[in-house]
Amino acid sequence: MAAWELWNYRQSAYLPFNEPGVNTGDRARMLQERMDLLTKRVGDMELLVLILLGTSGLYAVVFVASSYFSATSFARQADQTISHIQDQIGLAMGDLRELQEETEQRLHQMTAAPVTEPAIPEPQAAGWEAQIAEISARLAAYHDVPLSEHSRLELVQDENTTTYLEVVAGPRASASLAGLYLGFGRIYSSSDSARSRFYLDRALRLAAPDSTQASEIHYQLACRFAASQEFPRAMRELAAAFEHQFKSLDEKLAGDIEEGGELYELASTAPFDKAVNDLLLNMSIGIG
Repeated sequence: MAAWELWNYRQSAYLPFNEPGVNTGDRARMLQERMDLLTKRVGDMELLVLILLGTSGLYAVVFVASSYFSATSFARQADQTISHIQDQIGLAMGDLRELQEETEQRLHQMTAAPVTEPAIPEPQAAGWEAQIAEISARLAAYHDVPLSEHSRLELVQDENTTTYLEVVAGPRASASLAGLYLGFGRIYSSSDSARSRFYLDRALRLAAPDSTQASEIHYQLACRFAASQEFPRAMRELAAAFEHQFKSLDEKLAGDIEEGGELYELASTAPFDKAVNDLLLNMSIGIG
């Protein structure tokens, strides 16, 4: 706008008024018109300067206001963040105090004198023996027969009871509990192989290492591994079962390696067939 105004003034400023034939009155009038034009241009430029100054002032006001609002918003967010951090620190301090109290209680319990457990009266031990005998009788009845819904419910209850008896009876009932777990392993052998192996492993931990019971558990594990085509593990368990000569297992092996028996595939698969034959040979020599 300033350039436009100056350009318009320039066009009028150089109008010729010294031309020949122009009298003095006309020259004075032209000079007056030029002065009026300059006055008008100066007024226009003053208005332009005022507009520019006003716009610049408005921009400064907007800039200051936006800076103020930004600073206020940042301060508010900083206050919220500080408040949140303080809350988190308070919660962490509470957790730390609880952990410190729990640690002090455990240290006190560890340093305190051990409390002697009261001796278990004989009637209670007799009660455990009766429970184990009842469960053992039921497991013998469940073996190789289809289970009804009521029988399956009783079987689950017997599993829970056996786990409880293992905790409260302790080592005194290890052999009896191993027999119960062996029974569970036999029952689940046809329906749930993984569960059967779990109970057989549990029974093996409780049975005496050189007992007939341990050999029977190893034999059952060999049957489970053979059924799942894990022949190397089955052969190891079978060898462990016959580390000691037991006539009942000898007779069982002779039947299980026949066609349709649980160990038939193991005894028919090379090179395990040779290992089974060697085992039978050793049994025959031992019996002889």
